[in-house]
Amino acid sequence: MKRLAFILFVIVNCQLSIVNLASAQEKFTERLQRSVQGQGTVRLHHDADIEALLYGRRSLSPVAVNGQKTKSSALAQLPDTARIGEEPLPPLTGGRKVRMTGYRVQVYAGGNSRDAKNKAYQMKGLVRSQFPEQPVYTRFVNPRWICHVGDFQTREEALELLSEMRRTGKFPEAITVKCKITTFVYE
Repeated sequence: MKRLAFILFVIVNCQLSIVNLASAQEKFTERLQRSVQGQGTVRLHHDADIEALLYGRRSLSPVAVNGQKTKSSALAQLPDTARIGEEPLPPLTGGRKVRMTGYRVQVYAGGNSRDAKNKAYQMKGLVRSQFPEQPVYTRFVNPRWICHVGDFQTREEALELLSEMRRTGKFPEAITVKCKITTFVYE
């Protein structure tokens, strides 16, 4: 009888250790999302970079903002030839507009007079003729008229445009400024 109890004890312990090994192989993120009776539900929406950090795999996805791909990160996935313009860029559709902190290039900041307003709109026209692919924003921010160019998530991107603008010689007073920008999020 003791032998039978011992054998049953060994078999049960072996089965429990097999179950523990199987659950150890379960990913941490999967364990968090597992449904447990009487407890709340956890849903994780995360980038593949999180999995790579947790489990040591190499990351293949671009840098994302808050776990979501943005327009610039979606473009970063394209081959270099597509970004240079040798091949047409595929359309990025299905995104939604998001306001976030970023950078723009300020090409004009004047006073609050009618002349300052006219000068701001002249600069807007000049920027559009030189850099038609960049969005231009002209508005009155008390107490002055300003003209901003671009929607950049990083200061480095804004500095690239700034150096291109200064090379033209038409924007000597241009600087980069931190402000709220509009970008698109692709899920």
